Amino acid sequence: MIKHFAATAYIVSKIDGQFKVLLHKHKKLGIWIGVGGHVEKEESPKQAVIREAKEETNLEITLVNQFCIQEEKIPKYGIEAAHRHIDFIYFAFAKNPENIKMEEEYGWFSLKDLDKMDLRPEAKRAAQNAIKTYT
Repeated sequence: MIKHFAATAYIVSKIDGQFKVLLHKHKKLGIWIGVGGHVEKEESPKQAVIREAKEETNLEITLVNQFCIQEEKIPKYGIEAAHRHIDFIYFAFAKNPENIKMEEEYGWFSLKDLDKMDLRPEAKRAAQNAIKTYT
């Protein structure tokens, strides 16, 4: 099966006095996840996730640490064949959450919010751990 490198950031910011994580509803997959995308040939995963965050959210982020690397099955979509992502998962902080601009549905979620959400286990774990980095 074809494999692509990807990078994802679980971005945290202080919203209304509380640390929250940014998730968006992925338009192709229909699931709530962090922000990211494919690593280009000339990029490192860190460079890719910073670029993707800026392109997708208009936020300037600071990477805090790398959480994990996970392999994800991506289903066929349109003319794109099914493939796998080797995804580098990072935690990041945004100082300017008010500057966010996203085309996809998104939200800033607290630990309590995450407990109520129907998320994939790996996304929930990453989002929770990203917030816990600051608490």
